[in-house]
Amino acid sequence: MNNQDTRIGFVGGGNMSHAIIRGLLDAGHDPDCLYVSDPAKSQRERIQRLHGDLRVSDDNVATLEASTVLVLAVKPQFMATATAEMKNARKPPNQLIMSIAAGVTLDTLQALLDPAPAVVRIMPNQPAMSGAAMSVLIATAATNSEHRELAQYVAEAMGSAVWIDDEDMMDAVTAISGSGPAYFYLLGEILEASAIEMGLPQELAKILTRQTAFGAGKTAIESETGLTELRESVTSKGGTTAAALAVLERAGFRDIVREALTAARDRSVELGNETGETDA
Repeated sequence: MNNQDTRIGFVGGGNMSHAIIRGLLDAGHDPDCLYVSDPAKSQRERIQRLHGDLRVSDDNVATLEASTVLVLAVKPQFMATATAEMKNARKPPNQLIMSIAAGVTLDTLQALLDPAPAVVRIMPNQPAMSGAAMSVLIATAATNSEHRELAQYVAEAMGSAVWIDDEDMMDAVTAISGSGPAYFYLLGEILEASAIEMGLPQELAKILTRQTAFGAGKTAIESETGLTELRESVTSKGGTTAAALAVLERAGFRDIVREALTAARDRSVELGNETGETDA
């Protein structure tokens, strides 16, 4: 199957749609086979400015009816509204629906777009903007191997992708990798600001922070050593790193992070419930 000729539509023209479209185009996907609908004229103009001559409109139904794969790239609280007009539209045979909305379950998606047996939830993260996303996917039982191949193709346009079989994991996935980049950016903000307060020039503080984050991430990915061992390899007894880590431990850093992750997971659950209530 030549995935590059697959008709892929996007309902919502925000940043994640931009990331997927850019990845698809870089992989050689036919731009004439990409459809985007968004109610905002500014978003539609931005899509065409950044990606060229795609099929862009404000008509969600037309996008759905044209697409073999339909990506629902709208916020969870807007999902019911965005899909209401599409529920009784003429869907292409064997269509695959993909959703990137946090917390919106497979059952809710099927109800919103009934009948839509082939549905995949995908939780990418913001590094999709640089082709370095971590995406997690789960599918309905009726999603066949051809659908899964197409979903994998879309996901890998943004970076790496893994599948899970238990949808209950998705809220934790959202907390860890979906929201995760923000946690690292916050730590980077603190490192950079502290470096400047210690007297380093702003540009040097910027370079040190970003390259250190990149190097640590690359080392963690490429090493067969666990994270605990990697941390310990940097931490000499009585040294500078040990002094810093001791402060974090005394402040309850581990418990603070666990509490934050639990809050993110619980909010993902709430968003899913809110979407279900909107649809009821």
